[in-house]
Amino acid sequence: MDIKTTDFGEVKGKKVELFTITNKRGNSIAVTNYGATWVSAIVPDCEGTKDDVLLGFSDLEGYLTDTCYIGASIGRFANRIENARFVIDGVEYNITPNVAPNCLHGGTDGLSSRVWDSKVETDRVTFSIVSPDGDQGFPGELKVSVSYRWSDSDEEDKVKIEFKAETDKATPVNLTNHAYFNLAGKGKILDHWLKIDADNFLPMKEGCIVSGEILPVEGTPFDFREYKLIGDDIDKDHAQLAMGKGYDESFIVKNLDEERLKIFAIACDPKTRRVLMMRSSYPTVHLYTSNFLTSVRPGKKGEKYGEREAFCLEAQYSPNSPNLKDFPSCILRPGETYNHVIEIIFDVVN
Repeated sequence: MDIKTTDFGEVKGKKVELFTITNKRGNSIAVTNYGATWVSAIVPDCEGTKDDVLLGFSDLEGYLTDTCYIGASIGRFANRIENARFVIDGVEYNITPNVAPNCLHGGTDGLSSRVWDSKVETDRVTFSIVSPDGDQGFPGELKVSVSYRWSDSDEEDKVKIEFKAETDKATPVNLTNHAYFNLAGKGKILDHWLKIDADNFLPMKEGCIVSGEILPVEGTPFDFREYKLIGDDIDKDHAQLAMGKGYDESFIVKNLDEERLKIFAIACDPKTRRVLMMRSSYPTVHLYTSNFLTSVRPGKKGEKYGEREAFCLEAQYSPNSPNLKDFPSCILRPGETYNHVIEIIFDVVN
């Protein structure tokens, strides 16, 4: 395993670095301490040709001007919180309504837009940051770490992302990675095959807010229990698809077992035959087909990004879960450790 550190710029006097991790198979990922962001994943196709299957930028300026959270670690709370407020133990908290009247991805100045501390270890890079009490309105001082580990086996290319956090006051925590995947390397992803092991999804109401309902996927465009092309139903006449301009939905992971992580989502590009498999300890996964994707600066391949050029699989707690009492609790309390894992495996099919 080889980890190379290079200068990536500076933000408000803080040094930003790029860390490239290359395994014995010669395949690599790169991450940066700006936003604890996953920058690249260079893996082979069925003929051995390597390409970068993550959207991102070649320079720091691209990330500084990005408004789509490309590759970033999202926090304190991934996705939306309705009316930017919640109640814990009878106390109401009002947080930053950056997508008024709601809060998205932790507020105007979330953890994705900050420079984290970094530590390089044998097979991983770990980023850490302290979010002070009252940050974006959230209660408690929150100590957060995100580690990226790249497998060094002869058999697989696997990214293990581990999130940890501790607090001194009860507070909602929902951390995830917002990677944008394109297994062909570029172009639309409507011809990617996708399978998600979920019997139920979480419908949204006005403002793209999870309502608290749980609906079966059967008979809807959200049924990915068997492989189908992402583009097959994306333009169907359905209120949920119209609201999000495509897929922007959370699914309940079926038969979740945190002790033995199981693969619950598989995507495949039929041309390159690259495969992505995901497993995690989170109870839901959010599918987003980059319906509002735009970029001010060109991406790594010289072109500005557009709609439906990537898919995101964001493993997380349910959006709006601080306000949904019957959903798995995202409240972290003093003395507890928040610890969740996301694993992404890259492979090819012949």
